[in-house]
Amino acid sequence: EGRFVSGLRPDDFRVLERGVPQELIFFTAGRTPVTVVVLLDSSASVRSDMLSIQKAAHRFIKKLASGDRARIGFFHEQVVFGPGFTDDMTEHSAMINQMRPQRSTHLYDALVESFEKLERVPDRKALLVFSDGDDQGSRTSMPGALEAARRSDVSVYAVGILGWSADGGTHTNQRLLEQIARWTGGGAFCPENEEE
Repeated sequence: EGRFVSGLRPDDFRVLERGVPQELIFFTAGRTPVTVVVLLDSSASVRSDMLSIQKAAHRFIKKLASGDRARIGFFHEQVVFGPGFTDDMTEHSAMINQMRPQRSTHLYDALVESFEKLERVPDRKALLVFSDGDDQGSRTSMPGALEAARRSDVSVYAVGILGWSADGGTHTNQRLLEQIARWTGGGAFCPENEEE
């Protein structure tokens, strides 16, 4: 019913991958720190929501708990990351404030590069991505990005925002965002307004 259950032990769980039982390598009932890449869409298609994306990212990093580390990245036709994983809020804020809307959306390339940044992280790790879910011009294909997500040990959480499409309307590629989140054990959210 959505409530915390205490007293669980490793033998209370059975993990299957494609029907094959897997060995539990790590188990704790306590809180463990998380390392997260916060990946922000800074392409022209989300220009009208850029300020909302920045505000949400600022709010998120302020909520990180002691021991958590983050690395900010934003993407358009390139992916730009902060210098490293840190708990330095000043560094995170500076990266978020550098965002400016620019041309195309290389979402698939940005996802793959984020997984690569998290690859050597030994702790719990996650990717939080704010995007309209569309891709324009990536070298990586959609199946390639999904396969990289599946191979990674990263939980993806996606926040879908409205973007402008080439035909002049607004939309969110909710299907892609939900698929990548589901494949990695994360979650996808499509808020209807900034407060959500």
